[in-house]
Amino acid sequence: MVDGTGQETMPGGPRTAGCRTCFGGLLAPGLSADRLDRLARALRLSAAAEPAGPDPLAVLLNGSESGGNAATDALWLPPVAAWIEPPAGTDAATLALALSPLLADAAGSDLYVNLTTATAHDLQLGGRLLAALSARHPLDGDRRDDVELALHEAVSNALVHGNLGVAGMQELSARELERFSRDLADRLADPALAARRIVVALRIDPAGDGTAEDGSAGKGRRLATVEILDEGAGFTPGPRTNPGASGRGLDLIGSIADGLEIEDGGRRIRLRFAL
Repeated sequence: MVDGTGQETMPGGPRTAGCRTCFGGLLAPGLSADRLDRLARALRLSAAAEPAGPDPLAVLLNGSESGGNAATDALWLPPVAAWIEPPAGTDAATLALALSPLLADAAGSDLYVNLTTATAHDLQLGGRLLAALSARHPLDGDRRDDVELALHEAVSNALVHGNLGVAGMQELSARELERFSRDLADRLADPALAARRIVVALRIDPAGDGTAEDGSAGKGRRLATVEILDEGAGFTPGPRTNPGASGRGLDLIGSIADGLEIEDGGRRIRLRFAL
């Protein structure tokens, strides 16, 4: 988008240095056409009726429709590059103020997700992320399966162990499985826990950019960097003391990813994949 001065803009003001994705339109299946138009104008975007056109789109996902419109495959393919669940029950002006910093954050990534725990859990977010990534950079069969598994484990960690605070299974038994399933259902039913956010920011860099310090990752290949943030209590990574328990699957994730970093007291995980 370009303003009257000829300067590129993004939601909330002029486009800042390092902006990777400049959104041209807003898509919101759960909003009326009139409300969408007012919201899009407040954010200096075009109102999009469907995911089409050359400009990147941001889509607002209504949590109450996570099994319907939000799960539509087309919403996870180009040109959609950001998936944001807005706060409910606000007017267009208030909603625009809430969304503007999120869209500015999204502009720093190639793909961006900001959803509540309840919606992300219902959507099986790991698989949706894999679809969005592979639509932009096709992956071979085995590599696709590996990346999907790592994304699923990392997202599940953030949702289940992080935001919901459900302890992993201490042993592989029917009793522990029943306890784990009961805890998961109980905590998803808690409105405060279900409303906690998960944020995923994904960047794809040319070969040779953003590689591991030893240069082992991404040499001669593009590199995908995925950051996953949760709002849980965090954790301190250490050696696994019970290999039979479900835990957080960090060994599995580390064996697949070309880079793994844990920050912010365990509330932020950064994965790198050579594509």
